[in-house]
Amino acid sequence: MSDTAPAVEARLLSRHYGEGNTYVKALDKASFEIQAGEVVALLGPSGSGKSTLLTILGLINQPNEGSLRIGGEDVIRDGQLVGNTNLVRRRQLGFVFQRSNLIPFLNAQDNIRLVLDLDDVPGRVARRRARDILEELGVADRATHFPVQLSGGQQQRVAIARALVHEPALLLADEPTASLDKERGRQVMELFRTAARERNAAVLVVTHDHRSLDLVDRTFEIEDGVLSH
Repeated sequence: MSDTAPAVEARLLSRHYGEGNTYVKALDKASFEIQAGEVVALLGPSGSGKSTLLTILGLINQPNEGSLRIGGEDVIRDGQLVGNTNLVRRRQLGFVFQRSNLIPFLNAQDNIRLVLDLDDVPGRVARRRARDILEELGVADRATHFPVQLSGGQQQRVAIARALVHEPALLLADEPTASLDKERGRQVMELFRTAARERNAAVLVVTHDHRSLDLVDRTFEIEDGVLSH
């Protein structure tokens, strides 16, 4: 683990919806830190607040209250997004979902390169970095294959490569093993642990899958918007 400032620092994040009889507190004063190199699982039943917290950390939605720092940078202060949110998303955050969400008309390498192209990385450098991370994740031999030509596990590996290629401070994974069998699901969780250690990224995995929790460093639990850890 890193001895420097946490990769993620959340303080008193709260989010509520509606008024009167329709009032719902989806997130209630959540405070936590995640260190670089650490994998944390977020557990909780449906409707507990997992998605609310994930969308706030991903800077997709903003809280009503609280603050958030990612990679040592203030991104939410007093419930308001601050700074260049799009730039922070591109450079500090990586996303992996239940489905790979690969672009069907791009091959594996070009799906990864697209992230770098959007960040103005020169073409030759982008191609090398895409090849290197495909090699690292064991799918270099599928670099020119299109998503439809890849198995579910291979698609998730490419999706993880795409999320990591720009070396984000925080990787957010939303039910990434839900559509995989036990063996492939465990392989994906092992990839997250390796990525955290070798790339010094903080990884938060939202999951209902308890089969691979031995691979995470800590678990957070959330119910009725209240986070415990």
